Parts: sequence; structure tokens; C-alpha cells
Amino acid sequence: MSLPQASHTTGLRGARFSPPRAPATMVERAHLLGLIGESVAQLTLICAPAGFGKSTLMQQLRRRFQARGIATVWLLVERADNQLGRFLQSLKGAIQTAFGEPVASPSMETPATNANPVQGRAADLIERLSLSDAPIALFFDDLELIVDESVWAFLQRLLADLDMHHRVVLASRTKPPLALGRLRAYGQLLELDQAELRFTPEETQTFLERQNIGVAAIRALQQHTEGWPAALQLAAIAVNGRYGSDALRAISGASASVAEYLAQEVLDGRPGPQRDFLLRSAVLGQFCAELCDAALERGDSNEMIAQIVRDNLLLVPIDAEERWYRYHPLFADFLRVRMAQERQGELQPLHRRAACWTSAHGFMNEAITHALSAKDHMFAADLLAASAMDNLHSGRVADTAHAIALLPDAEVYRRPALLRAAAFAAIFAHRYDAARRYMDVIERADEVGTDGDDEIVAMRLMMLGWTDGIPDLLRAVDELRNRSSHFGRFTAGLASNASAFCHLALGRYDEAQRALAQAREACEPIDALYVLSYSACFAAAIELNLGQVAAARATLERAFNRAIAGGERYGGAGAVVATYLAECLYEANALDACQALVDDYMPIVIETGMPDHLIVLHRIAARLHFLRGHGDDGQSLLVQLGEIGARRGLRRLTAAAWLERSYASLRSNNNEGARRALAAGSDAALWDSFGAFNPHAGEIDDVMIAGLRLRQATGDSNETVPEIRAERQRAEAAGRRRRALRLLFLEAQALESGGRRREASAAFDEAVMRAADGGMVRVFADESWATEPLVVRSAVMREPRTVGLLRELKEPIAAMTTTALRDRRAEVTGNAVRLTTREVQILRLIWKGGSNKAIARDLFLTENTIETHLRRIYEKLGTRKRTQAAAIAREAGAI
Repeated sequence: MSLPQASHTTGLRGARFSPPRAPATMVERAHLLGLIGESVAQLTLICAPAGFGKSTLMQQLRRRFQARGIATVWLLVERADNQLGRFLQSLKGAIQTAFGEPVASPSMETPATNANPVQGRAADLIERLSLSDAPIALFFDDLELIVDESVWAFLQRLLADLDMHHRVVLASRTKPPLALGRLRAYGQLLELDQAELRFTPEETQTFLERQNIGVAAIRALQQHTEGWPAALQLAAIAVNGRYGSDALRAISGASASVAEYLAQEVLDGRPGPQRDFLLRSAVLGQFCAELCDAALERGDSNEMIAQIVRDNLLLVPIDAEERWYRYHPLFADFLRVRMAQERQGELQPLHRRAACWTSAHGFMNEAITHALSAKDHMFAADLLAASAMDNLHSGRVADTAHAIALLPDAEVYRRPALLRAAAFAAIFAHRYDAARRYMDVIERADEVGTDGDDEIVAMRLMMLGWTDGIPDLLRAVDELRNRSSHFGRFTAGLASNASAFCHLALGRYDEAQRALAQAREACEPIDALYVLSYSACFAAAIELNLGQVAAARATLERAFNRAIAGGERYGGAGAVVATYLAECLYEANALDACQALVDDYMPIVIETGMPDHLIVLHRIAARLHFLRGHGDDGQSLLVQLGEIGARRGLRRLTAAAWLERSYASLRSNNNEGARRALAAGSDAALWDSFGAFNPHAGEIDDVMIAGLRLRQATGDSNETVPEIRAERQRAEAAGRRRRALRLLFLEAQALESGGRRREASAAFDEAVMRAADGGMVRVFADESWATEPLVVRSAVMREPRTVGLLRELKEPIAAMTTTALRDRRAEVTGNAVRLTTREVQILRLIWKGGSNKAIARDLFLTENTIETHLRRIYEKLGTRKRTQAAAIAREAGAI
């Protein structure tokens, strides 16, 4: 990123991306600016009620930063930013305004792919900011308007991953729901509250002298308002108004009641026409003279605005051209309440006229908001029908689904374009009941021939895949087979992938491979990365099931590099490949590279993933936490998986979470907890509903293996050998070699527990050799319950291929408890805790002996990017050597 250039964004859209013009009466907050300037804190949090000068202080701080050559990005948050997609769109607009860089156009693939996931765009934006060598200061104003958890989670990740030479300044009326403890503990957080923001007597004197207030009145106002800036402003207006010094009598303290009293004094002291304008224009939020003329049905708005500005009535311009304005939030809240009390009947017509003007001038988001406020559902539906699909293409799923949900169903049903957008939005937002309702209406419509309609076919297939309807998906694919010649290439490829997915679950690998070949044949000519990435993943799943980990990993690495080259690192294509690749890396015991993928892709997979992807990545992430001694974090992830299942109505997610909690309890020596968790996950009706289908996530971790594991770990394995052997033979016959291998390993331990040592050793050595040939480790290491004597007696322990695997089996898995060693605090260097996620990933791989080239390969980054991160690591840890940096970070508990 280059240094900021002059903004080319004008008007209402650009107004949020630069601070308003400072009023002539503004007081320089020199002591606060000095405090912030001397601080090394990365985050400055300015938290105080309305009217304490938060925005003014940030404006002054922004000028100070710019004078020091620091690039600044300014975002005035609004209520509509309470969806992550919309918030990211706003932040990108602010970045574009600051740097003059174009924002990448959204993907225009078929909407059913969700190829532009909002979490992927979030990850991409954080990475772009973090890699900037030039220091950047990010300003976020009015953050109290944000209540959406996904936006706060994004800000938390932004704070964690931004480098220390960047600064973040947040202004909010309320304490933000951010985990600030670590930043505070290590001096990386500077907090300013209302006590610091109050005007000193000297500042009050400077401020009020500019408004022709006498010395005696200044002293009285300082005493009565306790230096509350907004109250001082309102009081100055009241004192200069019709009541003069009598206005001071009721002022006592800095409270909401004082502000309301003063606002009332100011409003009642205005001439009738101006009072009317103040009340009615406040309803609009942000406005210009033309909008006011149209919405308020008058022709003098330009003159009225100019007079209000001259009277210092807390009206400020919000754009460089001083065309758009808004009232100070404290005054605006009061005006809107009074308008609702006095003129309730005028609100809907006013909003309707505002909707007409804003839609005619291209402000579609504002127009929809006004139309909904006017309860003009027909107009709002027309506006949404014209823009909803574009919003989905740009990743704004949640706010589109929310806006459509506010409309009566009849208004949605009678507009085909809006109905389709509603169905897509409901699917992407995981509101599956609503999606089914919309799809039923689409398919019943006589005028829509859905059999050959690519969008509807894609929608139906994705819906069945995301809702775990595997048997229904196969039937749908069979029904579509005869009509496939009518489909476009993308949909034909999608249908072939769906067929492969079903055959894979049935263990029909040859048929699955044929379907994948058809998918590639359809989609290679159009370079449809989304479909081709799924094809690669299903092909790799077959290789993995066959026990060919190296081949599966190579397939996925090629697909991942292709997705990155196609701009899909954090898109839907990159996320699905990352999930399967993480499974391969975990199986091969490449845990640090696996952890990097989990760190980068978990939020994206939660947004876009199918049930198998969610289960696999949560299971891997939980086990990585347990292996590192972070048992509570692992349990939290499993609870999260169960909650996602409950929210989306996906019972398999909830059951799989319980099965994995049973595993975790066994590793914590909590056998009773393991039994309870297994009972909760043994949903017979659920598992029976899949019939002959074996979903990928349960290939080596299903309810049967969970039961056998419990009996093995609790010493009740004497009678399990016939059961294990029968299931293993079925797996062998079906070509499910990885599953057969896990069962063979459990069989060896069951034989050992039963005293059948010779058979146990033979089974163990056979399993070890087969695993070593296939490059598999965790299929064994995660099921080592009684392996020590088997390792000691192993006849293959000197085989070069088996050394690493047997060493892993010799090392006991750490007890998975919250009391395990965790995050040893930085005795050596406090800076270690401020390492970003990517820097921690790199240091872990350095500690394992990785070269820059190998680390770049493992993390799918360029060597130049690795070197950029290393320079920052050296600066933070005070060293110029790779190995010494890793040693310092390890000693400090950062890795």
C-alpha cells in the first residue's frame, strides 16, 4: 500500500470515510494528544457517553499521525454495518478513500457457490493490511452501534494479526466486547474514558470565550457541567438564547437529564420554521439540502442548513464538499424522540419521500431502509428485487437475508428475481427452513421451467449437500442425469461432483472417479475453480480412504496452488481444499502446517462448509489444542460444533461433537464423562438414516469406532475382537484401507489386553508396516491406548520406514486437561505475546528445522512474504538469527 492520496470518493458514500470538518470553536486537546503520542500502545480505546468529544479528539489525532507520515484510514460506523459483509464493504471503501486503490470486484460465478464468502474477504483484508510495510492508523468511530458478533470477532482477529507498527483507534459510547486482557497486561492498550475527556477549566475557558460567554458564566458552566463538552455547547447556545443566564439554574452535573434539559432549551428557543426543520430533518440521519427539500416538502433547505450551522446548533458536515450533514448524536437522539412524540403521523410519509429521492439518486441501501421504515413493503420489495442478487455476488448475505425477511412473503413470491435471491440468501445464511419454503414456491411456479434451469438445479444440489441429505442428493442426481445435456458447463460439473460425492459415501470409488472425470471435462474449459476444487477434494478423499496419504496431499497441494493463483486463497474454492489438506497434514503428523490451515480457514469453513468439512476441521482443531495442552480451548471448539448443528438443524454435527467429546474425556482419564458423551452421540435414528452411505467425516471416527475405543480404553476389550475383526474385514472388502488400518490397530490392542500376545504382535507389526508404507501416523497415534508392550516387542522397530511412527507411539499423549502446561507467560520478553498468528506459524516451523523455502511451501506463501515476516519477528524479539528467534519465542511460551 502506498501513502494516502486525495480522496476521489465524494458525496454520501464517501462521507463516512473521512472525518467531518473541524468546527471553528474546536479546542485542541493537547494533553490527551501528548498522552497518546507518547504511548507505544497499538490500540487506543476512547470510551465515553455521547458528547464527550470522542470524534473531535480522533480528528486531531488523525492530523497528528498524518503529520508524522502515518497513513490513516477513517470509518464512521453506522447501524447497517451490523453484518460482517456490509462492515467489510465499508472498511474497504475507507481504505480505498485513503490509498486510492481500487477494491477488487466480487466474483460473478453462479451465486449458489458462495464463491466469495465474507469470512474469506475478512481474512484477505487482514492479510493485506498486515503485510503493509508503511505504518497505518485505523480509526473506527461510533462503534457502540455494532452488536453483531461476527463483526466483533473480525475486529478481534484484526487486533491479533496487525503488526505492531500499525495503530488502531476505537471510539465507542460503551465498552466493546473484545478480549483486551492480554493487550492491557503488556502495555499495548491505552484507555481513555469520560474522566480524561472532560474539559479542564482552561479548555472550557478557551472553548466558551470563542462563543462570547462571560467569565462568570464560564466558571458557572464549568462547575455545573463538570467539563462535559456537549453540555457546554448546548449551555452556550441556551445562555446566548432567549433565557440568557437563567438557563444555568437547572444545570447540575454531567448527566442525560442535563443534556435533555439543555436540548429542550435550545429547541424551544428556535424560531418556528427552524424548529420544524430541526425535528423533521433529524429523522433522515444523514442529509443534504436536496434530500430535505424532497422529503420535507420545502424549498429552502439550503438556507435553513446554512443558518443552523451559523447558529452552532450541533450540525456538522460529513463530507469534504460540505454537502452532506448530520446532527451531533446527542442532539439527534433528542430530536428524533421529540419528533416521534409530537408528529408520529408524519414519519411514514416522510420516510416514503426520502426512499423515492434516495433510490432515484442511486443510494439503494438508504432507499431500502427508508422504504421499510415507511412500511411501504411493495416499494421496498421492488428496490430489493433490483439489487439483492448483486448484494449476494458481493458477499453481503446476512443483511440481504435480513432485509428480505422483513417483507411479507406475498411481496417476495410475486417477484421471481427477488424470490430467487431470497432462496440463495437463506441457503447461504443457513436458514434452511426458509430456503425450502422459497424453493418450493419457485418449483411450483408454472411459468418457470425448473428442470433445465441452471440456477435452480445448482440451488437444489447445494441445498441437499449442505443439509446432509445424501440419500436424497443421489436420487436428485439420478433424476437430472437425462437432462444434463441442457445444462451449462458449470451446472453440469456441479451435478457430476454431487454424483461423485454420493458414490464416494457408498464406497463406489470407480463410479466416483468416472463422475469426477465428467466434472473436470465440463469445467476445465471455463476454469470453474469452485467446481474443480471440489473435484480435486473428492479425488483426494478416495486416495486418503485407500491409505495413500502422499498422493492425496500432492493432489490437494496442486489444487490449493491453483486456487491461490486464481485469486481464491480465501474464497470458497480455497476453503474446501484447505479442509481436506488439513486432514492429510494431520494424518501425516505435519501438525504445525496443519495448525496454520486451521488458524486461517476455520471461520471460512464455518460459513461455507458442508457437514463433513465442519466436523473434520473441528475435530482436527480440537485434537491439536489437546495435543498442545489447551484442553479447554479444544472443548470450546466441540461445544461450538454442537451449537452450529443445533442452530442449523444438522443433527450429525451435534452427534459428532458428542463423539469427539467422548474421545477427549478418555484422554483426560474421565471414563464416566466419556460414557455419557458417547451415549449422547449414539443417535441410532440419525445414524441409521444414512443406510449404506458412509459420510467422509466418519471414515475412521464413527459411532462404532467410538464405542470400541471406549471399551478398549476402559479395559473392557476382551469380547471386542470378533466385532472388530468383522468390521475390519468389511472395510477391507470395500477398499476402505485407512479405516481397516485403524481397526487393525484397535484389534492388536484388544488382543494384547486379552493376553493373546503373539496374535497381538503380528497384527501390530502388520499395521505398522502398512501405515508406514502409506505415510500415515495419526490413524495410529490417536488410538494408542495400550501400545507400550507392543512397541517394545515389535519385530519391525528397526525398519527405517517405521522409526518415526514407533517414536510417536512411544511418546504418551499429554493429559487433555485445563491444568496442562499452557501459554507459559513471557518471562524473557513481553514482546513475544504480540506476535501475530502468521508469525507464530512461521516460528513453529523454524523450530522444527524448516528452511524459508520449506516454510513458504508449507504455508503456501512466497519466500519474499516469509522474509517480510521474519524482519518483523527479528525487530520484536531483538535478534537477527532465525533459530535464536524461535528459541526466544519458545522460552516465552509464544510457541
